[in-house]
Order: sequence, then structure tokens, then C-alpha cells
Amino acid sequence: MNYLWHVFLVSLMSATTTHALSTSIVVVGLNAALQKRFILPPNTNLEPGNVHRAHKSETGVGGKGQDVGVAMSCLMSREKQSRDDKVLLAQFLGMGPEGDAVSGALRLRRGLSDKLTVRNAAPLRTCTTIVGKDCATELVETSGEVTEEE
Repeated sequence: MNYLWHVFLVSLMSATTTHALSTSIVVVGLNAALQKRFILPPNTNLEPGNVHRAHKSETGVGGKGQDVGVAMSCLMSREKQSRDDKVLLAQFLGMGPEGDAVSGALRLRRGLSDKLTVRNAAPLRTCTTIVGKDCATELVETSGEVTEEE
């Protein structure tokens, strides 16, 4: 897998202009996800075996690399010269409605570019956090495989 990432990054970087790379930050996101937050009513904790109704739910971008890319684009957006490729996110991003949702959310971020993103055939994983009064529980789907051709 490390070899595949090396080949992936070298081939994509050579396809990107030298100027963009010299003035941009490349963030590698190794395991993208759609993040869902299921927020329980106030003063309620998760009780296994019981039915819980959400007080509120949120959907967004998940994965450490994606979180860093979003944070860096926010920090760099304060500069006077604003470009859409200040932060280049290199990642494999799965297909399906989950992958489309994450792709759309990332494209809305000013200063964050998906020029180095490869949409692979496997469905994108979903991570669901159940947030209670005193604790949170994380449910993490397995990641899809990246084929050698991708």
C-alpha cells in the first residue's frame, strides 16, 4: 500500500503545475469518511438495547487528512491573495452518495482543491458518532479497498 501511495502522489504531483505546488500545501488524506453526528436529547446518554431518537443530527466531512485540509484552508483564507488551490488534498474518495456528499462539501471550502483527489470505485465509509450527555460512542464502517489500477 505504501508503494501505491508513492506512485499515486508522484504521478499526480507531476501533473500539477510547479507553481501551484511551490505555493500550496499538500495534505494527504489516507482514509476519507462521511461523518454523521447523532445528538441525543439533553441529559440523555446512550443506553444499549433501548430506542433513541435524535435531538439533532449533523453530517459533514470525516477523516483526519480531510479535517487538516479544511483547517488549513480556513487558516490560509485570511491571506490577501486568495486562490482555490492553496491547500491540495491528496486522497482516494469512494463513490456513491456518501462520496458525492463529501466531495461537494470539500468543493465548497474556499482555498481547498481536489486536484489530487482520485474517486475510487469502493463506496466511501461512514463514521457515526452518537453524542450523549456524558460520553460519545463512535461507530466506524470498514474502508473500501483501493485497487492497483486506481
